[in-house]
Amino acid sequence: MRILILGVSSYAGQAIAKLLIKNHDVYGTYHVQKNSCLPEKKLFRLQLDDYDYIKHILDQIRPQIIISSLRGDFQLQLKFHSFVADYLLTNDAGKIIFISSSNVFDAAMKKPHYESDKTSSQSDYGNYKITCEQMLQNKLKEKCVIVRIPQIYGKNCPRILKLGEDIQNNTPIITYPDLYMNYTTDLQIAEWIDTIIIEDLDGIFHIGTKDAYSYMQFQTDLISALGLKEPVFQEEVSCGKCFQAVLPGRTEIPEKLQMSVADILEYLKSVQK
Repeated sequence: MRILILGVSSYAGQAIAKLLIKNHDVYGTYHVQKNSCLPEKKLFRLQLDDYDYIKHILDQIRPQIIISSLRGDFQLQLKFHSFVADYLLTNDAGKIIFISSSNVFDAAMKKPHYESDKTSSQSDYGNYKITCEQMLQNKLKEKCVIVRIPQIYGKNCPRILKLGEDIQNNTPIITYPDLYMNYTTDLQIAEWIDTIIIEDLDGIFHIGTKDAYSYMQFQTDLISALGLKEPVFQEEVSCGKCFQAVLPGRTEIPEKLQMSVADILEYLKSVQK
């Protein structure tokens, strides 16, 4: 299957490409850095407002699946995704898998959320993701898949590198003892997307652990699992227990691809050795 990953040099994009190239014909776009396992001839440098060039890429590749892991200006991204959706409709082409975020619920934090829950955001980022989700769903219907993800972790991920740097420099690490989250890994995202493609699934998926866990406790346990020295925490007090967790409720994903927070910590301990 021909697959185009928009933003293949992102942390999630790299993991998705690395897994999918085993069984698919994978191409990717990047903006500045080419970080990717893909060969040079399958990489395209892309500006979000260069519609002529993205049409050239789409016409050349004729992707059956487009996976969007883009970053950048929210308005440019929204217009870009609208253009891609119109292309898919006009050319009777494949479907798009849009990587969204747990931030689509950041104004509704009294409980964890499942795929069918109504979105509500108070942040610019969350509202952009909601607007883009709705636009793609309205235009493409079953040709659109939404995957929402919480914080991503994995080998040498930006969050772990920053954590180690702050501990080394004795920089206070901001934490939230009353915030409960769920988490995911780069590999889990890649494996779920691979399953969604193989099984030709549609709709909304939450890719993350089945349980929510205190953010401060997760940081503490992660530091211990990685063998880092004791950190300096700066605790931010909230108005009581709250959640930013997108829990998986879809039954089509095999149990072997489901993870708990304990599984995540064990995985990170093993890959960081």
